[in-house]
Amino acid sequence: MKRFFVPKTYFKKQAGFTLIEAVIVLAMIGILVGIATPAIIHWLPDYRLRQAAMDIRSDMQKARIEAIKLNTDIIIVFTPATYTPSGNVGSYKIFVDDDRNGVQNGGEQLLTQVTMPKNISLYFDNFAGHTTGFNNRGFSWKNRWGSVRLRNNNSRYYELSLSMAGNISIKKSNDGTTWN
Repeated sequence: MKRFFVPKTYFKKQAGFTLIEAVIVLAMIGILVGIATPAIIHWLPDYRLRQAAMDIRSDMQKARIEAIKLNTDIIIVFTPATYTPSGNVGSYKIFVDDDRNGVQNGGEQLLTQVTMPKNISLYFDNFAGHTTGFNNRGFSWKNRWGSVRLRNNNSRYYELSLSMAGNISIKKSNDGTTWN
């Protein structure tokens, strides 16, 4: 019978971490969180602003597609409000305008209604009667082209513009006057 030799050091090795190693790792994680938190807090309103602008653009594009698909007018009504740093200010709704009068009557389908998120204000639009939309050919409803503006509490701005041809563009600004 053959015997195998097992060194004594094999049995003495321990797996795991010492308490000191665990405390050091936790301290390093705490320092990284402490450094990253202010950056995240400053970045979050800018992210929300960009997302709100992209959501409006997406909703407007969907409205245009629905107008063509349903062969009717789709109306967008903006409700701007005074800028507030805490946000949740301003809203818009999109509905099917079956009777093509620009006003939502009882039986007309509401497609979406959105209030701005935290730290975001929809503070401006220059559409006649705060109303625009798309006709059954995908052009701006009754030539109501113009723009709508959003602002966050970091003094960042987005402007969404609707052309007469029904195209939607987005510009941003750091001061509300110079757009790129």
